[in-house]
Amino acid sequence: MVFKKRAENNGEIDPRINVQGRVRNPNGEKILTKRAVRDKELLSLLRKIKPHLSDSIMTAAKIMKNEDASHMSQLKAATILLNAYKELINDAYNGEDPEEEATDVQPNTPVFSLKMINTDRVEKVG
Repeated sequence: MVFKKRAENNGEIDPRINVQGRVRNPNGEKILTKRAVRDKELLSLLRKIKPHLSDSIMTAAKIMKNEDASHMSQLKAATILLNAYKELINDAYNGEDPEEEATDVQPNTPVFSLKMINTDRVEKVG
């Protein structure tokens, strides 16, 4: 199915060509892309898991300090804690080099400036 040229179609656009733009749902909502659906589901899962993070870290710390736990369990708990710490540090610095020159959060620029409107009139003080 090849579209017809305008010259072959009396100067008109082939009616099979969509000139209306992207097709939307009948109720007017945007059609979600696969990426948007995936991001939405991931965010939902993260919100469900977040309240249990502190409990899991405390459990790992208890296992690591427990003398009755096997050495393998203690080592695994220590690894979990170290990985969590490393991820937090990476998130805090956004993966940037801490020795890089930083930019000021609030640069030293004037907040406002004053400008004389009427310069013809001179006022004497005193």
